[in-house]
Amino acid sequence: VKTNKRRGDPGKPPGLHRTAGCTIELLSSHNRVFDYLRDIQNRPHWERISTNSVVHELATFSTGPDPRSCISVLAISSHNDFLLLQECSTDETGSFVIFAPIEKAEFQSMLCGVDQEIQLMPFGFYILPNVSGSILDGTLLTMVFQITVKNVSKKKAVEAVTQTVKETLHKITEAVN
Repeated sequence: VKTNKRRGDPGKPPGLHRTAGCTIELLSSHNRVFDYLRDIQNRPHWERISTNSVVHELATFSTGPDPRSCISVLAISSHNDFLLLQECSTDETGSFVIFAPIEKAEFQSMLCGVDQEIQLMPFGFYILPNVSGSILDGTLLTMVFQITVKNVSKKKAVEAVTQTVKETLHKITEAVN
């Protein structure tokens, strides 16, 4: 867990931020893990903000030769104030799935061509094939998660972000192994 205090950094909201990361080994193939994480139907099973919600894909833009490499705009039924931008990319060397919440009003302004700085707090996963010698043996999954901390002690903030990472990785492990 790392703490940053930002004061007007371009593209980042001001304030105190906690960043947590962890890498685990999974028994599943890197493609299985990638497909699980990018599938919006699975989000409510592993992501806290999507729990008990329906996730809708509002738009998708292809970014590469693999149709799974794309940028999507997602809406979560229980959250009317923000959308999620999701970027997915994959090839034989590895994959990533990255998310960033964006306020709906900021997104609408951007679509209308308003020139403004949008502050994003991305989080997500890097998915690597785990190769031992010449044998492909599962996947290394790295998760990085960021939160803005307001009116919470340092200890409680570290505990909260650590718990979120542990719970998320546990749910993913159960689903893909």
